Amino acid sequence: MKVNTKVRYGLRAILQIADNYGGDPVPISAISESQEISGKYLEQVVGTLRKAELITSRKGVRGGYTLCRDPREINLWEIITALDSHTTLVDCVLEPEVCDRSDDCLTRSIWTLLSARMKEFWSSFTLADLILTMKESGDNSSLEQLIKPD
Repeated sequence: MKVNTKVRYGLRAILQIADNYGGDPVPISAISESQEISGKYLEQVVGTLRKAELITSRKGVRGGYTLCRDPREINLWEIITALDSHTTLVDCVLEPEVCDRSDDCLTRSIWTLLSARMKEFWSSFTLADLILTMKESGDNSSLEQLIKPD
């Protein structure tokens, strides 16, 4: 699985929103500026997160985005699957009918196992975990390593 731009930007945006949990809504302009993401593209990304009911928006002068739930209740797998519908390593894991060999394939079980392990891994981290790690390290280096492209 390659983490695409939408997932990387969405994770950065929702982390900034989560870091302000319990406070005022975070304006999209603040996220765009601090994360160096195009406002137009960011609108699409946060729109997807909103449709997945991970964040909510408030309009107006003091408007912006807030989490729908506590950061301890939102895991990274939820965010990834909201932003990327293609989360398996090979298509036949979720759709065996796409391959004529899926019933007799020697490697399909490996791909299925790896996909399950990826889901377990990403599900084991919450937004609160990442925020705590960032604050403990005193910077965003651990986060940057997680979401930086190759």
